Amino acid sequence: MYQYKTIEGMSFNKLAECLNLAFSDYYLPIRLNAAALAGICKASGVDEKLSFAAFQEEKMVGALLHSRGVYRGKTVLFDVAAGVVPEHRGRKVFTNLFSLAEQEAKRQGVEACCLEVLQQNEKAIALYQKQGFSVCREFVVLHGDGSCCSVSAPDNVEFTEYEDFPFEAVNACHCPLPSYEHSEAVVRKNPELYGVASAKRERAFAFCVYAKADGSIVQMGYQKIEDLNLVLCSLLARYRSLTAKNIDEEERGVLELFRCLGFKEVARQFEMEKQFARMEALK
Repeated sequence: MYQYKTIEGMSFNKLAECLNLAFSDYYLPIRLNAAALAGICKASGVDEKLSFAAFQEEKMVGALLHSRGVYRGKTVLFDVAAGVVPEHRGRKVFTNLFSLAEQEAKRQGVEACCLEVLQQNEKAIALYQKQGFSVCREFVVLHGDGSCCSVSAPDNVEFTEYEDFPFEAVNACHCPLPSYEHSEAVVRKNPELYGVASAKRERAFAFCVYAKADGSIVQMGYQKIEDLNLVLCSLLARYRSLTAKNIDEEERGVLELFRCLGFKEVARQFEMEKQFARMEALK
């Protein structure tokens, strides 16, 4: 009834059309055009050979897009986007898409698969649990417009190209573990998309890696949290509004700082993971 193929060489128009239909009844409906989806795939490092689409006759009715990289010390797949058109749900389309990706990933030595899901999306969480996923982290998504922060940028904050920033200087910083899509492995796929804002005072250091397009905060580190405050205020002065996606809920001090700067919580997500059995162990 259904045919499954890798997305190699497929049109972003067809993929966007399918995903828009799949997300039409989502908690946060998403509308993507081909250019926006191409940008997401580029920034996330989507691997076309590990990403699959489902077809009924000639119509695409489901898609599963994966990135591959090193995360938390192991090689993983990351679910960049997954969706099945509503009238085709309940027919094991997602199960078959994921099974194809899992088998190919195992052959390539991938150790696990990770994904993110809104905490209120109970149906999706249940589906992922059936596939062997379990919750491993909890993320908070924040947005701020600078309403509680001076509009003038602090003088001692510098802006640097990502590739030019001396990351060896931040060894003494506390660096909250980013999510997969903000990990070093992903950022380094497209370093030209990112910049670094940093502050140094009295031998203390703080920095944020941010997306140049909109200022979204990707990574951060600090020795004194008040210096991180300077960096965030400087980014707010430059961009006026910022999103900080996927701050680990265990980072209490960082979350409190964001809230003091007027950031509001807009969503919570679970990170879920499935460990893959090694191919030789299955023989």
